[in-house]
Amino acid sequence: MDRCRLLAALGPLLVLLGLWIAVLPFSRPLPGGAHFDLESTPRVGCRSPVIGAFSDDRPTGTVFTTPRPMEGDPSVQVEVPCGGRARFRLGLGIVLLAGGIVVRRRTASPGALA
Repeated sequence: MDRCRLLAALGPLLVLLGLWIAVLPFSRPLPGGAHFDLESTPRVGCRSPVIGAFSDDRPTGTVFTTPRPMEGDPSVQVEVPCGGRARFRLGLGIVLLAGGIVVRRRTASPGALA
């Protein structure tokens, strides 16, 4: 595969990846125990990084206080801060988006890689 075709495919991929990281909501694992289940990890949903980076995004979740919980064990409400992770994701998404735009412009201009 030559360099022009590789860069032509890489540009849109970087743009989509940057948008996906910067815009879509994400989840954080909950600290503490949960019912043992191979298919699920206890998580709490954070808002989109675009919103969470500039506001106080602190969703709450219920976690058990015992290591191997059973029905009826005590549980507590835990607040999970998402602001730092949202700022990181927003910054990374913007960098990837800008990189994809630069690659697209370089491959679209005639004679750029000649």
